[in-house]
Amino acid sequence: MLRCGVARTERTAAVVLRSVAYGESDRILTLLTEAHGKLAVMARGARKSTRRFGGALEPYALIEADCALGRGELGRLAEARLVRAFPGVLADLTRMSVAAAGLELVREVLPDRETPDPRLLPTVIRFFELSERLGTDALRFAFALRVLNIAGLSPNLASCGRCGVEAPEGRAALFDPGLGAIVCRSCGGGPFKIGGRLRTSLAHASTGRWEHVAEEDWLETDRAAAQRVLDAFLERHLGRRLAGGDVLSQVREVRRSYDRSVEE
Repeated sequence: MLRCGVARTERTAAVVLRSVAYGESDRILTLLTEAHGKLAVMARGARKSTRRFGGALEPYALIEADCALGRGELGRLAEARLVRAFPGVLADLTRMSVAAAGLELVREVLPDRETPDPRLLPTVIRFFELSERLGTDALRFAFALRVLNIAGLSPNLASCGRCGVEAPEGRAALFDPGLGAIVCRSCGGGPFKIGGRLRTSLAHASTGRWEHVAEEDWLETDRAAAQRVLDAFLERHLGRRLAGGDVLSQVREVRRSYDRSVEE
């Protein structure tokens, strides 16, 4: 049985990272909050009550949440109000899939109830803004690198993870996902090659320049290489493969098939 350790109620800005139906009328929500980082809360009656929650529990929105937190594993969501919606995300399946992949990453890399980095929630909101018009891998990869940087998990793309020698800017490098760093040839290299242009883009995405990287036009070869590198890195450090990228690939394949059928 899930227990909600209830104490004082606090109001905080938040976004819904995941929503799971529980029982006949409740929901268990994973929230990214401004005050407490990632939280799991029970929203009792959420599937029936429009007065306390309205449309505030939908994904891809900024909300104001009244959370009662105690010592138990699960808090309680007393009430929530919609602050800002991002309807452009929901208007396109590809954009929605990119946004879903981004939230999956946030949910998986963050520990529960840890003092949040104040940069994270604004970064997620900016990600929603960009997702209203961009359904690209450039956005997904740029956001992922930025989130990993904020969470202290950013891969080292600047210098050899073994000897520390810096890689020349704009030069291709070999990446070792287990080490989480590029490795020079003198130290044995790594299984994944990252081209110079891609390495520069990924390095910039780790910083405050991630929005500019999200707007770039990526070559298919760079997109595929980034996918392989990030998949391998995240699988090694999270212990499992994230589903978001695979879902997005399926959505795009369905769209391509539809477009071909229309052309015929």
